[in-house]
Amino acid sequence: MLSSFAFSLMAWRSLRTAAAFVALSLATWLIVSVTLWRSRRLLDPRATRLGPATQLTLLRGLLVSVAAGFAAVPPVGAVRWLPALLYATAAIGDRFDGILARHRGETTALGARLDEAMDALGLLAAPIVAVSWGRLPPWYLLVGVTYYIYRAAIWLRRRLELPVHIERVKRRQITRIFAGLQMTLVSVALAPLLSLEVTSIAATLLMVPTLAFFARDWLIVIGRPVATRTAPALH
Repeated sequence: MLSSFAFSLMAWRSLRTAAAFVALSLATWLIVSVTLWRSRRLLDPRATRLGPATQLTLLRGLLVSVAAGFAAVPPVGAVRWLPALLYATAAIGDRFDGILARHRGETTALGARLDEAMDALGLLAAPIVAVSWGRLPPWYLLVGVTYYIYRAAIWLRRRLELPVHIERVKRRQITRIFAGLQMTLVSVALAPLLSLEVTSIAATLLMVPTLAFFARDWLIVIGRPVATRTAPALH
């Protein structure tokens, strides 16, 4: 009787974990789908389908979505390595979708928008898994959350008919370097390789300048003067 109850309890926990995994993955993929839908106005009217580079960008979103589901799964056995593998593959894809687009002469506003959105989604969803598994400090989630606060604030200013100078914000080499460092940190932190003490130090050292970059970009967006020697934002 007792063993039967224990088996039923384990089966229920497994079913609940599986349901939570699917729910988190689908919720993250919904963000990808909504982003694509809202960005459809950027698609070339003459295009009959998405180009290979854009498809690769969406594949990155799919990998991130699957990785996100592991926030509800205990890090045991081989499962401990799966989110790191999924997110690292998505991060590597970030390097190649742009190269593919330029090689094929298919760089588009839609591709650029989706690339930025998938980078941001990955730096929110994957750290949530790492934090839930005790591999990154909770304060590191500010990196991912700040991007969405930044975009929401821009949307709000436009709704209020306040000046928005988004065209003045330029992506520079330093932003790409920090993006690569953030992705590398999250990929390594997801794997059972380093202690929380080590990843906490690395996370703090990387997130402070990144948040400063966002603050600088916000000043540019609202029209405040910013010293040109200050590094641009990561997004």
